[in-house]
Amino acid sequence: MRISAQEAVIGLMSLAFIEIRTVGYRRDPTLLEWIDGPEDYHEQIRVIADICHNLPGSLSSRSKRQRERRASESLRLLLQGADDAHTEWVRTRLDELGYDYHSLLGKPDREV
Repeated sequence: MRISAQEAVIGLMSLAFIEIRTVGYRRDPTLLEWIDGPEDYHEQIRVIADICHNLPGSLSSRSKRQRERRASESLRLLLQGADDAHTEWVRTRLDELGYDYHSLLGKPDREV
């Protein structure tokens, strides 16, 4: 089953909330796969929150088509970010969700 960019954004935010809650409760870095992630649990919470900070805005349009376009662009920006640890977190979580993000790794989408 192929999921949309909107569904991937919602899934990514959900996973982030769960990880932040888990890390905060355990007061220890997450056991989930994140090879280059921060070792301090406070820093890990901050980084996950920073990664997902702008995602809710991509879902704010009334038009489904515009939401999909914004969600795709948000994911593309996350995947092409300069910080390898951030990108690794996003990629592993999108893989877990079953979202095929490989088309977003190329050139930016054309504005319509």
